[in-house]
Amino acid sequence: MKLTRILIFTLVAMCTWSASAFAGYSRGGSFAAPGYGARAWGMGGAAVAVGSDEGATYWNPALLALLEGGRLGFTYVNLVPGAEAQQSYLAYARGLGSEPADEPGLEFSKHSLGALYGNLSLELSDGQRYSENTLLLGYAYSPDYFWSVGASLGMLLSTGDLGEFEAKGTTFSVGLRIELLETLTFGAVGRNLFSQLMFDSGENYALQRSLTLGFAYRHRETFVLEADAVGAYGGIARLVLGGEASLFADILMLRGGFSAVTAGENRLIPHFGIGINIRRIHLDYNANFDTTEAFDTTHRFSLAIGL
Repeated sequence: MKLTRILIFTLVAMCTWSASAFAGYSRGGSFAAPGYGARAWGMGGAAVAVGSDEGATYWNPALLALLEGGRLGFTYVNLVPGAEAQQSYLAYARGLGSEPADEPGLEFSKHSLGALYGNLSLELSDGQRYSENTLLLGYAYSPDYFWSVGASLGMLLSTGDLGEFEAKGTTFSVGLRIELLETLTFGAVGRNLFSQLMFDSGENYALQRSLTLGFAYRHRETFVLEADAVGAYGGIARLVLGGEASLFADILMLRGGFSAVTAGENRLIPHFGIGINIRRIHLDYNANFDTTEAFDTTHRFSLAIGL
């Protein structure tokens, strides 16, 4: 009953904030680059209910509570084939001590921290350049293994040869994770609940708020399936379905998924991913097969080390 109240309260709060954002405005495209990691994108971006790795600071800070030890990771992708649109992230996350759960073999951290730095670098016409830099600091609190809450604070900075696009700002997001059943997990993230971009031109804008809800089904620690819905721009902006299978004692990971973009130009994007785990080293690759000529197929690479 207590978990039910927490879930209802959090959903109402997030929906209230998201609904108020739909009547507002934002600087279209600013700081809206894809999130961290080849693992998450191998599942189409379905990573708010499961995915307790260093990328949780971005996807859902509440997932930091289930991180085993510390992890340092790096990821890179060129977002537009044939052009220079490079995106890279450096991430670190750690649980501050571990606590045993009521069920044998399960551990969690009551307090966990994460940090993520992202850079998007674009080469414009006539050799001009534009860059977005994001620093996210995440925190998760988990009273017990079965649920946790988290938040991230972001500092934003854009620079370039076009002065009117230079800006600085902040953003704040919150997340929730609840183990509803042994095999079923619920996750929710409200992004950009409080944000402001202050441009050198004197204009101030808020980033687009969004609400992501996800349910993940796990089968015997060898297969997970997650479905997400992203609410933004006055409706459902994106639907995601992704899965991950573990083979050969977690050495090889196979991933796949689909994301349906429903805001603007409707299209269905297939995703594929593969991962190799060798002790504390994790190598991941992801391909997104977009149908638009501008994006086409993109390839994302990630490397993480357990500490």
